[in-house]
Amino acid sequence: MSAQSWLAESVPVFRRLAQAVKHGDAFTAVVLGGTEEYLISEARELLLSQLLAGANSDFDYFECEAGAIDAKDLNSQLVALPMFGARRVVVLNDFEDLRDDEAKHALVKRYIANPSPTTSLVMIQPLDRKPNKREQAALQNDQSAYWFFELRGEEIAKFVRAFATENGKKIAPGAVDYLIETSSSQLRDLKAKLEHLVLYAGEDAEITAEMAMRATGITAEVELFGFDDAILAGNASRVLREARELLDKGMEELALLGRLRSMIFRMWLCGGLAARKAPDADFQAVLGAQAWKKTDFIRAAQRLGEGRLQDLQLHLLQIELHAKSKTSEVRASIFEWLWLVCGGKKAPGTGTNVNQREYVR
Repeated sequence: MSAQSWLAESVPVFRRLAQAVKHGDAFTAVVLGGTEEYLISEARELLLSQLLAGANSDFDYFECEAGAIDAKDLNSQLVALPMFGARRVVVLNDFEDLRDDEAKHALVKRYIANPSPTTSLVMIQPLDRKPNKREQAALQNDQSAYWFFELRGEEIAKFVRAFATENGKKIAPGAVDYLIETSSSQLRDLKAKLEHLVLYAGEDAEITAEMAMRATGITAEVELFGFDDAILAGNASRVLREARELLDKGMEELALLGRLRSMIFRMWLCGGLAARKAPDADFQAVLGAQAWKKTDFIRAAQRLGEGRLQDLQLHLLQIELHAKSKTSEVRASIFEWLWLVCGGKKAPGTGTNVNQREYVR
């Protein structure tokens, strides 16, 4: 059972989205949001896989942070016609940031009232807190919006068992309980631990409670799985937040730079393999234990493009040289690089990225 199949069966909002996708809805303007980031991510993947079907879909796709684009560029993206496919897709992350710019906010309101018949506007909005019942009811009244919040205990347990089954493992009830008790309310935290635990289990057919305790107790690698996933998804605000937390907790700048260099190199290779329609064995050789993230690496490579991947790799090497020289502070440069890899744009005439100042302090 795939994650999306289980979610469609178990989460009413996800089921409503899956049914709309199955019926071939156009999604001229749709909101995906809430406090459960993993559900938002899966919903986004489900929606985009439908809207971007086709060999030349990259030419009809645009994505950015809502705060990192001006009104003129945004209008150009919304009114542009598809180049090859039947539809064009525009994704705005953190679209609530539009409220800080009257021109952009008014532009999007007008567009939603009279959308293009050949464009799908997808607005992504994670929330910092779970709304109260009245606020949730108001959000759910909008049939063009899909809001995802934390699951109940029995739903989380079902997710753990389904994930283990997908990866050819059984999982003991005690291990399920332990993982739920020691994980945050976010499913992405639990998913990261499960990914690590499946690797840790090796050839063993069953994941026991003792195995789960040993695996989660001997490594800090789990904290980096979510960070990697955010980079692959191009989620700038989450990437910068987690990078700052990792550095504040004591992670060496050179260690983080080395991990980023390895990730960009693997993106680059996966993009080339995808273009050549290489077999799965080639991806396995590049990604190793992260082979299940093949699709994520390919999408990240396509989002950035080969030229930009090369520029990012060279920029990263320059930052690493500065870090090794110990003559300059590179933390701000790391944040700027992370912003760029997630699609951020620089403000005209300055070296500081739009809406980045709050992260680089």
